Amino acid sequence: MTERSLNLTICVVLYRSAEVSRRFAREISASLQEHSDWEIILYDNSPTDELADLAAFGTYRHDPRNLGFSFANNQAILSAQYANIALINPDVFGFSADFWDRLAQQALGRGDVRFIKLLNEDGSHQDCVGEVSSLSRAWRAPVDYASLTTEQPVGMGIMAFMLTTREIFARVGLLDCDYSLYAEDMDWCFRANRSGIAVLYDPTFVLTHLGGASASDRWATYQSLRRKYAAEKVFIDKHYRGLKWLGMRALNKVKPAIRARRT
Repeated sequence: MTERSLNLTICVVLYRSAEVSRRFAREISASLQEHSDWEIILYDNSPTDELADLAAFGTYRHDPRNLGFSFANNQAILSAQYANIALINPDVFGFSADFWDRLAQQALGRGDVRFIKLLNEDGSHQDCVGEVSSLSRAWRAPVDYASLTTEQPVGMGIMAFMLTTREIFARVGLLDCDYSLYAEDMDWCFRANRSGIAVLYDPTFVLTHLGGASASDRWATYQSLRRKYAAEKVFIDKHYRGLKWLGMRALNKVKPAIRARRT
């Protein structure tokens, strides 16, 4: 059988979650065996080198300093050999040879930023794309992304799976390290859209995302939410001014209380 070229670097940031990470490495590596011109870069932020055996599946680097998700991804992006770059979390599953075939035919090398449909473990639709934080978003009815069947532009997606190119990273810049975890995806997508680059949601590609595997090793749910709102505050301070900034900071302050009432 002729191998099919992908010209693809897959960047994966690890943090503990040994069982999940090893399962991911085995699955994604097996799904790529019928293809050529690809690499997996595994950047490990774990405090110990318990995941060092994953070097069998790609280029492995252990950095116990844990300088954040953005920093780790940036190191992988900067060392990428290939033109196409995918950022993928190690708790994403469902890869197959057919997935990569379709990706090569329909998505690779398009010069855009592409997010895909992610499902929860129970098969329900995961809230993985949407619009960046803004006053107008707070009052608009949310889009029913679960019902979409065709590609459409979005404001942002979560970097559990994001496909783009080295050229686009050169235009937009790397991930902002002021965000150690959370909101770095919103910030980067905001900058991409502002640069005139298409940020797309393509629900024809589907994977399962466990979600929060590494965060759950460190923080309780309420602590994760606090960190998300703190990261959003960084985004607001970077990208809004005047009355927009004032309104967004006020909204950010009351969001935890609104969230608590809803749950």
